[in-house]
Amino acid sequence: MSRALSYIGIAKKAGKLVFGTDAVCDALRCGVKTPVFAANDISASTEKKLTDKCTFYGVGLVRLDADTASLGHSIGKTGAVAAVLITDEGLARAARSATGEK
Repeated sequence: MSRALSYIGIAKKAGKLVFGTDAVCDALRCGVKTPVFAANDISASTEKKLTDKCTFYGVGLVRLDADTASLGHSIGKTGAVAAVLITDEGLARAARSATGEK
């Protein structure tokens, strides 16, 4: 899983990352069609919100094998981050394949 978090960190440095549940949902509304990456310890309401948005907009939801603190740390944040969205298709594809999903 560290490879997926590395790709997420690279996307942050490149300015190709949206993080936080509300910001991710806004990006989906604006037409971004790359998968959403969610931490494994998000609350049930956050999971439902992300699942509903991803289903509605036709994008994948990838569950990471990392908690919210690890996801936040991978992008240089001290707090917890529940979900991220990589706006670059190539980086998103690489991060998704690093999780073992197709």
